Amino acid sequence: MGFDSNNDLIPAADRVGNLSRNTYKGDSLQTRDIRLSRTINLSREGMRLELAADAFNLLNRANVDEVVGVYGTYNLCGGQQPRQYKDAASQAIQAGQVGSCPAAGPPVPNPLFGTPRTMFNPRQLQLSVKLLF
Repeated sequence: MGFDSNNDLIPAADRVGNLSRNTYKGDSLQTRDIRLSRTINLSREGMRLELAADAFNLLNRANVDEVVGVYGTYNLCGGQQPRQYKDAASQAIQAGQVGSCPAAGPPVPNPLFGTPRTMFNPRQLQLSVKLLF
């Protein structure tokens, strides 16, 4: 959540002000997977055919994997501390509704803070056929 206060060129590893580690909660993963299968006997000798259809993330929910975690200034601006994905403080930062910070460093928080950076897979379908003999 940081501003590169130690100038190591890795701002994502620095924290804002005196915040403790892991203070920002991301989006929760919600996915529904389903499998439909059918076995067909082909002969008396035990030969059979297995057909299956799988759907992963059946409802195609957009699941956020990572968010932009660089707050962008050395200290919290505007008094509200962002706590989790899409909370009021995060949305105010993204909308540019947080005032400037009253000291050295970047004047306003990063407007990309708390926006999705990577996503989990969308709906995936899989069909399979297996011959057992």
